[in-house]
Amino acid sequence: MDETASSHNPPQSTHSAPQIIALVGFMGAGKTTVGQAIAAKLNWRFADLDDLVQARDGRTIPEIFEQSGEGIFRELEHQLLSEFVQSSDARCTVLSLGGGAFIDNTNQRLLGENGIRTVFLDAPAEELFRRCAEPGVSRPLLRDRDRFGALLAQRRPEYLKAALCIQTAGRDIASIVDEIVSRFGLSASSGASP
Repeated sequence: MDETASSHNPPQSTHSAPQIIALVGFMGAGKTTVGQAIAAKLNWRFADLDDLVQARDGRTIPEIFEQSGEGIFRELEHQLLSEFVQSSDARCTVLSLGGGAFIDNTNQRLLGENGIRTVFLDAPAEELFRRCAEPGVSRPLLRDRDRFGALLAQRRPEYLKAALCIQTAGRDIASIVDEIVSRFGLSASSGASP
């Protein structure tokens, strides 16, 4: 029974495309944890788009949201994503996208045109909210449960446009990683040392 994953579109072709996997999904989906584990398994690099934005701007994501607004943050996010996917240094990389990055059709088009394989890490709203409510975790768009669920419901149809959709609820990281690697036909020998 294949309830853990569904493929709405076939995984993108790797013919003359960079070896990049982009993980998409809502807050708490596990994009960083799963991304780092995939990178370790394949001996690839791991990059987080939010980290790239913060390094370029010199402020944290919450500071950018508070001081400049979400619009400025989204512009920075798109600019850094564009630079990253077109960089020769991006080869053999697992890239974690912020929860709102894949919602932008321009970003979806950019990833598709550059042959980037996209994976939606899915989980129920309650589980995602619980993961996000951990002490010390600051998320600009984390509010109450109703707003959280409403935002997830609004974004989910866009996430479902990813090449591969993986249900993560109740699963260990290793099984999620193995499924993604298997579905894309990847092996450690196809990677490159950082």
